[in-house]
Amino acid sequence: MQMNPRLSGLRCIRCDSRLPPADYPEGCPHCLEAGHPATLECQYDAGAADAIDLPVLDPVTLGEGATPCLDAPALAQAEGVGRLWLKCESANPTGSHKDRMAAQLVSRARLAGATRVAAASSGNAGVSLAAYCAAAGLQADIAITRNCPPLQRDAMQRFGARLTAFDDSLGRWPHVADLCRNQGAFAGTNYLNPPVGTHAYGVEGYKPIARELFDHCGLPTDIVVPTARGDLLWGILLGWQQLLRAGRIPRLPRLHAVEPYARLSRARAAGDARGLWEGATDQYSIAGGTVTLQSLEALARSGGSPVEVSDAAAAQAQQRLERLGLATELSSAAALAAVTRLRRAGQLDAESSVVLILTADGRRG
Repeated sequence: MQMNPRLSGLRCIRCDSRLPPADYPEGCPHCLEAGHPATLECQYDAGAADAIDLPVLDPVTLGEGATPCLDAPALAQAEGVGRLWLKCESANPTGSHKDRMAAQLVSRARLAGATRVAAASSGNAGVSLAAYCAAAGLQADIAITRNCPPLQRDAMQRFGARLTAFDDSLGRWPHVADLCRNQGAFAGTNYLNPPVGTHAYGVEGYKPIARELFDHCGLPTDIVVPTARGDLLWGILLGWQQLLRAGRIPRLPRLHAVEPYARLSRARAAGDARGLWEGATDQYSIAGGTVTLQSLEALARSGGSPVEVSDAAAAQAQQRLERLGLATELSSAAALAAVTRLRRAGQLDAESSVVLILTADGRRG
């Protein structure tokens, strides 16, 4: 396990500042000082055209990645699109896409000499970080909400995590901030409010999804991604950007962000990602009232859109997927419901080739 020697630095997506390779859990320090939390994007020296660059080479692994991508012709016909694939991230070791990020992040924490990782989680991230910390011999400190699903809570504890419960989501972040700023913990998630993306090295772990999709599906026109603070959305975009720079693809696919109530559309209208747009939802993995600049940037670079999907629409989509033998958590099923909305809005048609990112199967929901 070692840092990639071709990692040359990081670039702020807001102010374009260039920073040397290091840990920046709060994103760009210049933008943070100005009151605009902003994500840092990893930069690499030129390498092999067909490889996806990652910060940590030979990371701690539990076998994440290379998840199934299922062709769904019946759903494509029902939705009026040309092709539709289901990228089943529940096939990762702990049952969600978060394992891809955890492998890179926990590996970096160990290389940096950390002995503990601190995070705030609604469930999936906490389970994943707890598992990978166990594999790496690190302590996981997870701040959860009191309504965290019991099976998620139990899984974290079985992997050895120390849990601290809070009444609401935003209440967790000062606790994690204290652990990271004052007690030497390595940041496993955002803890700022307004938020920034998770540690840049961790988010890079999502880039291989783009290469896996390209190898299986070619270049889709559209990818639909359940989104809270946008780590997955942003990480997938980074992977496609690398393929574009390498000349492997002529354009980026459009990335669409699925959310349970309007946040990103309101942030775009306001021209500011720092607002608070609360709402009630059972889609706990993509709940919360905040957004990030990286989500807005992913939509802008790819030409995609935010898509609001209600709990009722997500539940209907969940039942449709179950009739095909696929169990999904509500947040994942919302991706299928979003296809219907995008089709009705004229953003998808019979020529569209669409990938749904099914983030988790709800085995602990």
